[in-house]
Amino acid sequence: MKSFKHLWLCAGLALLLSACATPYDTEKDFWSFGKGFETVQIAPDGWQISFVGNTNTDRALARKYIMRKSAELCQQAGYSYFTFTREQTDRDSVGQFGVADSSSSLLWGSSTTNKETSVVVEVTGLNSKPDNATSRVYDTNYILSHVSVEG
Repeated sequence: MKSFKHLWLCAGLALLLSACATPYDTEKDFWSFGKGFETVQIAPDGWQISFVGNTNTDRALARKYIMRKSAELCQQAGYSYFTFTREQTDRDSVGQFGVADSSSSLLWGSSTTNKETSVVVEVTGLNSKPDNATSRVYDTNYILSHVSVEG
């Protein structure tokens, strides 16, 4: 009976931890289970930003997070505009979480497959908006004032 309670406690804790979308301010590390942001400066005016969200983080929310993070980085570096030189968004099925009990030679349980939304972009900061841009150019201040990541 004690192991049965322990089993339900573990399952309940897992459900609780996966019930919300990955928050915006999450940095990717061991304690966030590999979810959140990772940012690397790859040039004086460029960054690679990756974001991995949990099952409840859809593509639209992940895209908003990336837009906002790009604008924040560019503003901190003194750039008024930015563009994505590379962008990739995926929604993949990963891993399994399962719970089982084999007492009394009976095996029962359940498992779920998680879906992760991941986005990787390369961002280039720009001092001015080019006249003949070959890709979309975003206004840093506009993004910061119009793209909200609050719940």
